[in-house]
Amino acid sequence: MQAKVDLKKCTKSGECYYNHPSLFKVDDEGFPVVQADELDTDDLVLEAQQAAEVCPVDAITIEE
Repeated sequence: MQAKVDLKKCTKSGECYYNHPSLFKVDDEGFPVVQADELDTDDLVLEAQQAAEVCPVDAITIEE
């Protein structure tokens, strides 16, 4: 399972990396970067789900 960020939708609001810094970081241009290649723990899955829920433009998805 992986978290993905659609950079074409992303408006750089920062909700993901401010609220979930263990899963997301910000790059030099202000876009979020997923720090985990795989969501291999329940905690990471929960963080990805929460980040997807609060993203104001639905740019975060979770893929199997």
